[in-house]
Amino acid sequence: MTGPTASSSSEKYTHGHHESVVAAHAVRRASEAAAFVLPQLKSPMRLLDFGCGPGTITNDLAEHLLPDGWVVGIDSSEAVIEQARSAAAEKSLTNVEFEVNSIYETGYESASFDAAYAHQVLQHLSEPVRALEEVRRVLKPDGICAVREVDWGASAIWPDDERLSRFFDVYNKVAERNGGDAFAGRRLKQWFTDAGFSDLVVTTSTWTFAEKSGLKWWGEQWADRILRSDLAKRAIEYGIASESDLQEISQGWLDWVQAEGAFFSFMQVEVVGTRA
Repeated sequence: MTGPTASSSSEKYTHGHHESVVAAHAVRRASEAAAFVLPQLKSPMRLLDFGCGPGTITNDLAEHLLPDGWVVGIDSSEAVIEQARSAAAEKSLTNVEFEVNSIYETGYESASFDAAYAHQVLQHLSEPVRALEEVRRVLKPDGICAVREVDWGASAIWPDDERLSRFFDVYNKVAERNGGDAFAGRRLKQWFTDAGFSDLVVTTSTWTFAEKSGLKWWGEQWADRILRSDLAKRAIEYGIASESDLQEISQGWLDWVQAEGAFFSFMQVEVVGTRA
């Protein structure tokens, strides 16, 4: 894969915001998704969460930064921003705000944040370095940016199934056509370097599904998303897969959930960089 080729004006979010996608993202929590940077985040920091989605991680970060920290979550989708606001209200959080905004041009004053964070965002952008440059602009000197990105090319699945091999091929091709990069994890350090960050700390972790509950959650959500999310819509629109292809892939995920010895794992790359 050669990486993103589309301009930011034409890029498309591969997953979209179908309820099956938002529900999957809403289970994410800072204790896992931001574990690599949480020890560095302390009150009274002001933090920007860019590409915040339904806000579950963002709201956790706001709680973590109590009593005097402040968190701003931004996303391009009004629908998920409203969901994030509702979730914050349910938790009676008063130190977090959510805005529809673009990470390419946030409009925030330079040097106005102590830290920035993103989880699985840059892989969907056609200009990830430009986004990081904007983050660097709004960070104070010595401010930190922490990003976690998956690398779909660093995954392992068992048992082998031609239908699931087809899934990964479809996903990678749709992501690339949308202007994204399914192999973002391996490029993340380079993107930080190109954006001018220094003192990079790079770590990795994995998502692993082997227990019955995890297999069921992972397999059934993809069986649904490959049929009903924007991934399915774009795959058909771009001529990458037919509706019958997607039906077969969906059944492949359901069969995988029940397979003896079923296992899936893939690598997450985490980078924390400092604005000099």
